[in-house]
Amino acid sequence: MGKQQHRYRRWGRSGHVLRGLGYGLLLVATASLGAVQPLSGLYRAGADVNSLQRCDSNLVYWVSGDNQVALALREYVLKHARRPFQPFYIELNGELIGRPRVGNGAGYDDVLRVESVEALSEQLPAQCQALPPEG
Repeated sequence: MGKQQHRYRRWGRSGHVLRGLGYGLLLVATASLGAVQPLSGLYRAGADVNSLQRCDSNLVYWVSGDNQVALALREYVLKHARRPFQPFYIELNGELIGRPRVGNGAGYDDVLRVESVEALSEQLPAQCQALPPEG
């Protein structure tokens, strides 16, 4: 059975609208106040895990769940993952907001606030397949 690929597209000017093709997932995110940058890597969600592992470095970010985009992303991945902590390749725009000393993000390189999801796929690019499991 072939791997299924899920993609999101960005629409709109004042905010971002994400649409899960075939699943009807829609949501709107507000504009960021900080330095938003494009990032990509492996996104994982599960019990006490909500992270982005970069494919081009050893950095792993805790994904802050404090907005509708991050909440919808986590819900979507948990619903469609075929195994616990299954990695999904993601391209997104987000803001690194600093490494906390305590709490869920304390063991990570930084905390990421997701502003928009540009692409999401179960298929992992070659540069990401050789990564060791997070942790």
